[in-house]
Amino acid sequence: MIKHVLTTIAVAAFAAGAVATPVFHDFDVREEFSENPFTAFTGRGMLLCAGNAGESNAMTIGWGGFGTLWGRNDAVTVYVAESRHTKKFMDAATHFTVMEFDKDAQAKILAYMGHNSGRNGDKAAALGLHTAWTENGTPYYEEAQTVYECELMYSAPFDKAGMRDVPKALYANFPAGVHTMYIGRIVRAFRRDTPAKTVAQDAIERNKAAMRLFEKCINANDLELGRRLISEKAAFATPVSPEPLYGAEGYLSVVSLMRASFPDVQWRLEDMVADENTVAVRWTCSGTFTGEAPFAGIEPNGRKFSTSVMNFYSFDADGKIVDDTAATGIAGILQGIGAAK
Repeated sequence: MIKHVLTTIAVAAFAAGAVATPVFHDFDVREEFSENPFTAFTGRGMLLCAGNAGESNAMTIGWGGFGTLWGRNDAVTVYVAESRHTKKFMDAATHFTVMEFDKDAQAKILAYMGHNSGRNGDKAAALGLHTAWTENGTPYYEEAQTVYECELMYSAPFDKAGMRDVPKALYANFPAGVHTMYIGRIVRAFRRDTPAKTVAQDAIERNKAAMRLFEKCINANDLELGRRLISEKAAFATPVSPEPLYGAEGYLSVVSLMRASFPDVQWRLEDMVADENTVAVRWTCSGTFTGEAPFAGIEPNGRKFSTSVMNFYSFDADGKIVDDTAATGIAGILQGIGAAK
């Protein structure tokens, strides 16, 4: 059973095990660091690794920080508890690495590394990870997406005498023991190249997923969901206002106006075609003219309509809708309610 679980993790993370030698490129953390330093460790988590060509070990870390210290703006701080197997490697090391993985592998790797000890076996081998070494002999894994190699500048265990309420309460019942703080400076940072096709495909799938949620949003007139999907800067030209309407509030105000004429109006997403910036959607829009408000100068008459509508939605770099262009107008609605022949 254990072997099956490990095999499943490795296959899911790395598409059936061994990978070709990856292509990494170095980058300058001072110019190209894209992580949020406040959530880099607690958001996705990081993997800490130390050792040498003979023996090494890695562990999941949720405590750490990137920042400025001692006149350096490339400082990395990590913390390892007394009982952790990795601590002996950190205490003997001159360098260590901090790594993150792509989104498909990250959670599985960190879960396994965080719940299993290297004392009981080679965790990297169990996950199908391949160890490599920098020019300084610092271990890292070829499957990592980003690697920060750090030269150790300082280490010391926390002093309980200096602890106040928060740490004092935590260590009162913390079985792993007091943490040691390790402060390093980044001497090399490198990333694994991501094929452009993969980046584009991720954006396409993200935009398609947004449109499926958008269908729910407009049918429920859900403003909270609309704010997640529509950019505040989005401007929509409509026949109901001489000025553009902005953001989710503007877009859903038009939906509300239509619902005033057709209380049961619904949009059903029939098909969509997408690239990384735009999604073309074919809707079926249907409703009954039983509301209180006239539509296109026609008073409510109880008639039903169902029509096919085509729209093009543009997305910004954050995956939010910034524009909606209708390729087909309201002719089908007008015909259905008797306003056009």
